[in-house]
Amino acid sequence: MLTGWKDFDDTFRTLDYLQRRIDRAFDPREVLAPRGRLRARAVWPATNVFETKEAFIVKADVPGLADKDVSVSVEEESLVIRGERKTEVPQGYRVHLRERAPVAFTRRLPLPARVDADAVSASLSEGILTVTLPKAREALPRQIAVKAG
Repeated sequence: MLTGWKDFDDTFRTLDYLQRRIDRAFDPREVLAPRGRLRARAVWPATNVFETKEAFIVKADVPGLADKDVSVSVEEESLVIRGERKTEVPQGYRVHLRERAPVAFTRRLPLPARVDADAVSASLSEGILTVTLPKAREALPRQIAVKAG
């Protein structure tokens, strides 16, 4: 039973808190982590970029995709990875549970140096896409001889 203005304040404060939680739950830019803390939505596919003296190596997790489902290109000093995962129901089957949703993605990774676009190679093995981007000749480190003067 409400007995005073303080009770109304507590009720409205609780309703406001509930409304903010609901707004966050449906906000596509945010995901609630355990214990209610906010964390950034994960970018898909998860990607690591490594550098050697001669090339950049990109590894992306693309489980369930075949080589025909993924495309790789170098565009405007960026590596672009595109793909699509389809979930089709086989003929004569009924769906009882669907947790693997279809997804189409485009991931653009800026390159830290110029690469030789003609020599880029990509392979897909066990759900890991590996892209090798050889550095352009002008981006490779050069040893310069010092002459006595």
